[in-house]
Amino acid sequence: MKILFLTGSLNQGGAEYQILELAKLFKNKGHEIEVFAITDYSFYKTFIDANNIKYSHLLNHQSKVKRIWLTTKKIRKENPEVIISYLKVPSQVTVVARLLSRRKTKLIVGERTSDVRPLLDKIHFTLMRFANFVTVNSISKLNYITNRFPKLRNKIAFFPNIIDIEKFNFIHKKYTYQFLTIGFVGRISPEKNLMNLVKAVQILKCKETNVQLLIYGDTRNAEYLNTIETFIKENRLEDEVLFKGISNNVVQVYKEIDVLCLISDYEGFSNVLSEGLASGLPLITSDIAENRFLVENKENGYVVNQKDPEDIAKGIEDYMKLTSEVKLKMAKTNRAKAEKMFDKEILYTNYIGLINTL
Repeated sequence: MKILFLTGSLNQGGAEYQILELAKLFKNKGHEIEVFAITDYSFYKTFIDANNIKYSHLLNHQSKVKRIWLTTKKIRKENPEVIISYLKVPSQVTVVARLLSRRKTKLIVGERTSDVRPLLDKIHFTLMRFANFVTVNSISKLNYITNRFPKLRNKIAFFPNIIDIEKFNFIHKKYTYQFLTIGFVGRISPEKNLMNLVKAVQILKCKETNVQLLIYGDTRNAEYLNTIETFIKENRLEDEVLFKGISNNVVQVYKEIDVLCLISDYEGFSNVLSEGLASGLPLITSDIAENRFLVENKENGYVVNQKDPEDIAKGIEDYMKLTSEVKLKMAKTNRAKAEKMFDKEILYTNYIGLINTL
């Protein structure tokens, strides 16, 4: 089968990573695949090269109209049997380009966030009616779309993320320590509530609890980053909070931390939490539907109020108070859950079943 995977870019991001993993999965199953990006950012180019994936792209300086036209030409030239696109703008471009191309290519578009914006969503999902199917990795977004856009009810389904569980081998750690290393992995932006996590670290420091927060992520939001850095300086947290920048070796990151903390206001199906699960890491996360799907409070992690630094600090403290035996049990529970949840063969079978139905 000939499949074109269309994405916005190869820039750092969960959706970008997921569509590349999906392309790799189909390639390994013997399909003819190509990844096509409508910009030329290249963070994941090493992934493309390492997996020998056919790849082409447009240029950043090109206008929106030109990108649509060039995407139309790409569809006409390649004439794939199936197009799979992720994220709103790439999916919008793909829907319009496929209509202009007059090809009968089947189009599957993927929603990758639980964020809700009623006015923009009305425009977007009206356009998505021209796609053959919509996949979502957010339970709350699935419910939102089916309730608000009834014409999509019969062509939408939940598809979880792809996680390479062999890559994230179980981490054997010592669970008797007086010093806890907390890890944050993700973009540094307001919806991630990183400031509240830093404030939780301050609270723990005032209680003379020995913790250190390592922050790995994209620092492109300069204003928000500056606000956090100012708070760190004013409260003398330079030793407790360290910015580590972007890492191309996330496995090593998970080996360096004791607990993974992600307290976003909204997420799709979080790659970071999923990878932490596969790594046997305890998870401290926000009280939203997607995260509760992965984390059962006090069983394999802690669900906290992301808007309350005191509650975040309490979640961290509660984990630290557990015995080493309970911590080890939690790690094993997470690994076992990941092995069951992220079976690539099941996901591939579901995608093939969907494509055959279309």
